Amino acid sequence: MIIGGAVLLGLAVTASFGNQATTIGASPSGTEPPRSIPAPSSTLPATTSTSSPLRDPKDVKVVVANATSTSGGGKKVIDALKPACYTVQLPVDATAKVKAEKRATTTVYSTPGYEREAAQITTRLGLQTTANAALPPDLPIPKTGVPAYNVLVLVGQDLVDTPPQPLPPCEGSTGSTGGSSTTRRGATTTKASGSKSTTTTRRAGTSTTKKTTTSTT
Repeated sequence: MIIGGAVLLGLAVTASFGNQATTIGASPSGTEPPRSIPAPSSTLPATTSTSSPLRDPKDVKVVVANATSTSGGGKKVIDALKPACYTVQLPVDATAKVKAEKRATTTVYSTPGYEREAAQITTRLGLQTTANAALPPDLPIPKTGVPAYNVLVLVGQDLVDTPPQPLPPCEGSTGSTGGSSTTRRGATTTKASGSKSTTTTRRAGTSTTKKTTTSTT
C-alpha cells in the first residue's frame, strides 16, 4: 500500500508539471508574432552641390598696395595680374605703420563674398595658402582716396625680390607685339611681324604690295 501510494503521488506530480509546461509554452490566442526590424542602411543620401562658379576676373576689382620700402614695389604684381583680365585699380602705398613693419611676405586680403577669388589670386601669384586672409578692421591701407576693391594684395618683400610671372592671358586679350591686323576700307590689308610689315592694296582688280623693313639697334 505504501509503495503503491508513492507511485501514484509521483505520477500526479509529473502530470502537474507537464500541464504547466504546456500552458507556459502556448501562445495566447489572437497575439501577432513579433515583427523583424530592418537593419539601418549605411548608404548616405546623395547630396547636391550648391557652390557657385568663381567670378570672371574682369568682375574682380584688385588693389595692389606696396608694403615695402622699395619704390614701385607692387608694379610687377600689377603687370602679372593684368593679362589675366583682372580689374586692377590704381596702386596705393600701405599705411606708414604697416610700412614700418617691413613685411617680409605678401598677404592677399578678401572682402566678404570674395574669399574664393582671393584664394585663386593667391595661388596664381605662386604664394602659399597661408598668405590668404580676411580683410581686418584695422586696414593696412589709407581709409580714403583708395579705389573700390574686392581683393587687396599687400605686397611684401618676397614678391619684390622674386616677382611673379605674368599670368596667362584671358580669352579675347591681345598681345602687345607681333601679330597681324586687317583693315577693310576699299581693300587694304596690313600684316606685321617683328620689324617687317607688308601692305597690300587692291583696287579694281589690281594689287600693289609694299614691303618695309625697319632695323633697330
